Amino acid sequence: MKIPRNVKPSFKLFLETLTRISKLFLEIFVKTAICMLGAFLIFYAINVSRLWSRFDFFVFLTGALGALILIALIFFNKIKAIILKVPKIIKIISVVIISIGFASYVIVNVLIISGMNGKPASGKTDYAIVLGCQVVGYYASVPLIRRVYTAIDYLTKNPDVKVIVSGGQGPREYITEAEAMRRLLTERNIEADRILIENRAANTVHNFKYSDELFNLANKNIVVVTTDYHMFRALAVAKKLGYQNVSGIASKSQITVLPIYLFREYFAVVWYALTGKI
Repeated sequence: MKIPRNVKPSFKLFLETLTRISKLFLEIFVKTAICMLGAFLIFYAINVSRLWSRFDFFVFLTGALGALILIALIFFNKIKAIILKVPKIIKIISVVIISIGFASYVIVNVLIISGMNGKPASGKTDYAIVLGCQVVGYYASVPLIRRVYTAIDYLTKNPDVKVIVSGGQGPREYITEAEAMRRLLTERNIEADRILIENRAANTVHNFKYSDELFNLANKNIVVVTTDYHMFRALAVAKKLGYQNVSGIASKSQITVLPIYLFREYFAVVWYALTGKI
């Protein structure tokens, strides 16, 4: 804070003291907020790991990020001294890369979130496609159950619509994702002749590619059923593969794990964009 020359010395001293105190409180506030952020990320990752009872790379990455934040805070002065010695050009490049990464994360998440409230297009629907998700042994995971129940609600209200369950068999899955969905549908009184099966897909591209190969869907009116955070990428893939009339119905994510899903989905969307899948 700049002190006017004509200010009396006592008042000048008061302003200088007030400035120092303000800077000190601001520094304490910022460091406390950063510390709380780091601790929150660590405890959040631990709780999600306990909830899922399995290792997930993005959960681990979240916890690791929290740990790095705390470490950086503890060794702030030493890190600052090292950064001061780094050539200016490297600092500029680092700032540009970080800024681009942050901006892309915000933009992609805006797109993901904007597509989370999918709804079917007006008019007659020919098929609903339920996209597969993890199966634990012989049983559908919670996200997959939510997708199927969302589909059941739609199929009950639209008895002329047939449903395609799409999903292959991954590691530690004793049955295909399609079979797990078929069982849930029949248990809820969806007639067997309404259920069509695609049981090879290993990813979102396969879901649409193999389903189209089996049932010639590109020119049909299609409703996609998947989890809310996945809807933007799913519809983008379908349109990229030539589906002409496609809309979606989103099942809701568990709010406690939605941040992890959004974090993971960001990388999936970026990868699909870079590899020309969307």
